[in-house]
Amino acid sequence: MSLSANPSQVVTMGDALRGIARRKILVLTTLLLGVLAGAAVLWVAKPAYQSEAQVIIENLATPYDKVTNTQDTRTEPVGDRMVLSQVSVLKSQDLVSRISNALKLAENPEFNPLLNSVGMLKKVLIATGFSDDPYLMTAQQLAIKHVSAQLTVYPVPESNVIGIKYQSGNGQTAADVANAIAESYVISTRENESGSTSRAKTWLSQQIADLRSKVAKSEADVESYRSNAGLLKGGSTSTLGEQQTAELNTQITLAEAASGEATARAEEIKSLLASKGSVDASSDVLNSAVVQNLREQQVTAARKISELSATYLPGHPKMIAARQELQSIDSQVRKEALKVVDSLVGQSKIAAARAKSLQASLEKSKSRQSQANQSDVKLKELERNSQADRTLLESMLSRYADAGARQNLDLQPGFARIIQKASVSSVPYFPKPGPIMALTALTGLGLGLGLAFMLEVMSAAARMSTGVQENSNQHPARFALHSEMAIPPMQIVRPASRVQEKQEKDQKLAAMIDVPLALVMPGANTVKSAHQLLDGMLGEKPTELLAAANTIAEACLQLRNQNAVKTFSFTSIGSQGMDAGMAVVATARRLAHSKLKVIAIDVSETSILTEVLHVGAGAGLSDLVLGTADFTKVICRDPQSSVHFVSYGRQTTDQAHLNMTEKLPSILKALAEIYDVVLVHAGEAAPSTVGLIKDCKVAVLMAPQNRHRDVLLAAKSLKLKGVLATLMVRVSPASEALARSA
Repeated sequence: MSLSANPSQVVTMGDALRGIARRKILVLTTLLLGVLAGAAVLWVAKPAYQSEAQVIIENLATPYDKVTNTQDTRTEPVGDRMVLSQVSVLKSQDLVSRISNALKLAENPEFNPLLNSVGMLKKVLIATGFSDDPYLMTAQQLAIKHVSAQLTVYPVPESNVIGIKYQSGNGQTAADVANAIAESYVISTRENESGSTSRAKTWLSQQIADLRSKVAKSEADVESYRSNAGLLKGGSTSTLGEQQTAELNTQITLAEAASGEATARAEEIKSLLASKGSVDASSDVLNSAVVQNLREQQVTAARKISELSATYLPGHPKMIAARQELQSIDSQVRKEALKVVDSLVGQSKIAAARAKSLQASLEKSKSRQSQANQSDVKLKELERNSQADRTLLESMLSRYADAGARQNLDLQPGFARIIQKASVSSVPYFPKPGPIMALTALTGLGLGLGLAFMLEVMSAAARMSTGVQENSNQHPARFALHSEMAIPPMQIVRPASRVQEKQEKDQKLAAMIDVPLALVMPGANTVKSAHQLLDGMLGEKPTELLAAANTIAEACLQLRNQNAVKTFSFTSIGSQGMDAGMAVVATARRLAHSKLKVIAIDVSETSILTEVLHVGAGAGLSDLVLGTADFTKVICRDPQSSVHFVSYGRQTTDQAHLNMTEKLPSILKALAEIYDVVLVHAGEAAPSTVGLIKDCKVAVLMAPQNRHRDVLLAAKSLKLKGVLATLMVRVSPASEALARSA
């Protein structure tokens, strides 16, 4: 939409609402059509019933499900991925096929359209490819397709519950299908466990057969090696060699003890004979039968002597004979004692010899036992291998018994159970009269309002186009560019011949460098006066500043569309710098009013643009070129419009000015990639101004009437620097502008 100073050419919301009110018949018609469409849907649509069943995924195994290893329970957690995987299982065609066979859905006309005749509309859809041909599928495939289309399986958020919804034209059928799917799924989880158990049982049987032969072979190897190595067992915990060695040790000990005992007893008898001459204290001598007989004779002889001594004197022959008899008996006792000593000495020697023989046998047994110990190491290794095979076989047999006990499907725990069965719904799920009528009525109302609004906008656009054409006819020389633009005559008194000659030179110079005199713009010498003039534009009332801003904006748009120009600079010559800042703000707001993305940049150290916009000072362009701030910190927004602007900033050093001269072209190029129009406020003209604005393709020069020649010379200099076009704006005195505004 082109800019104009005539506010009647702007479509406001009030105009749009009044235009819609004028087209109330259209709105009411579409509303009625929406209501009729809702009634038609309710009339044609068949009632549909929906039933829902729910299953929960959880650990159903207990420590008592197994025959052995009762502490082994399921350890894998039930996570979101497992629940989502089970949702896919519930939607699988295998499960749907199972319930189709169980419920005989292929024999139900609702699931098998081949049982009824195919309507004409269905045939047209099949012929045009919008529907599948049922004659190309089997009854089972048709039933599976219909169930899959009406089935909804979803996980309940923040839980392990899965909902199963089925929609059908019959409430009982909807409940039966939903329950059948839930029950078939629970059974399938048990079958999955049963199948795994069956596979494990088959594998275990093969392993057990191999282990039986392996255990038999390893045990045979143990016994064969034990026999060859002579490691025969003499008991439950020792071998024959070990028992023989222990017995030899015992016998050697006994022989050595017997030899020592016999020697001691012989020495005792000798000692008694030497000291006392009698062996009455020796048990070994007294135990002899001969000695006992002699002792009896000795007692008899002693008694005889005692009896004779009562009658005879000691020298009597009978007394002498009796004493000699007693002495003879004592001598015989002594001889018998010495014989006992000789017998004991012989026994001691025999026992010592036997101990020596047993010691030799023990040494041989130890040598054999050392070799047997080395063989026993190999035997123990074979026994360990045999025991390991036997333990593994026993474990396999236990697991095989466990698998056999769990083979029954009813004994499988599975990992899902039904927590809600689907019930027969008595209220149709679809259609809902209230929501359908409200939706179609709102749709019709929205369509009517949209059509009315569009027609009003089109009508307003046509009126605006007609108004612009009439305005152009009334002002044929309003604006032209380049060589076709004529410079309107300035309101001056005819000068003398010398002044006239100077003006002719200026006109030739203007024709040569193509600088049009665009318009007259009110001036502002203070911030307050600039605010007053800008505030006068907000109400869209016809003002001199609004007309000038519209003209400059139209020129910018024309140059942008024809020559792809996006950067425009504003400079004052011989007038207050406030004029250029006010012109930038006014032009930017008019361009933004045309839905363009506009940004204004202040490259003047006076920071007039910030004062005109009435915003606080902050980081700006100088901070950006010095690297102390980035684009996100320096770009601000105009409080009165969608215009973005960048102030000069807080840095006023020579280095900041030098960096700005070097980096401004790249900054303008970057902004031109983002914004539709970039306006640069250069302030009052100075020697350094040309270096700053030379990269702007169009320069807007603002000057009072008496600085016209300076404008022409500045335009010539800018053209030599590569500026595409220059627009001259004559600034009227600020007092006159305020008076006209008031």
